[in-house]
Amino acid sequence: VNKNNIQIPISIDTRNSKVAYASLDNGASIINDVSGFEFDPDMPNVVGKFRQAKVIIQHTKGNPQDMQNNPTYNNLTDEIFEFLVEKIKLAINCGIKKDNIIIDPGIGFGKTREHNFEILDRWQELRALNCPIIIGISRKSLLNTKNLSNHEKDIYTLALSAPLIQNGINFLRVHNVKMHRTLVDTVLLCK
Repeated sequence: VNKNNIQIPISIDTRNSKVAYASLDNGASIINDVSGFEFDPDMPNVVGKFRQAKVIIQHTKGNPQDMQNNPTYNNLTDEIFEFLVEKIKLAINCGIKKDNIIIDPGIGFGKTREHNFEILDRWQELRALNCPIIIGISRKSLLNTKNLSNHEKDIYTLALSAPLIQNGINFLRVHNVKMHRTLVDTVLLCK
């Protein structure tokens, strides 16, 4: 509970520290910075001022205008890992508690379809960073479903979400919460 008596967690997607400050000051509890602190250098300091605030640090290569123009890596997983190590250290140095850091390998952000599937195959290597992991695949281009309805895209999303859930992913970013709730309940019954 906060000064506006908001009792459910609210996550704000922003790369802007001023937006993050206003959001946290008015009751938001999570900042999702898809730039991984690259867009606005004040972001980690702002989040660090709110001791209970959580932050999602996402790996992104490039900026939204050009990130999908032939992204290349020498070693995708190593580069994501090293980026997140650096950003976790920065966050902690700016007052963000390690327990409040969530990491995101950034499916679809400066990655080819092949890169995205490599992340899905190797995401558990990020557990070595000792932070909760979030993955967002819902309705993204890696599904190769551009001309399908959202309901059909959700079915393909479920197919990729199931092994993530079975392997203990901490968080999934999804559009169809109801379908995923049913999937989670079903997977948990199978354990």
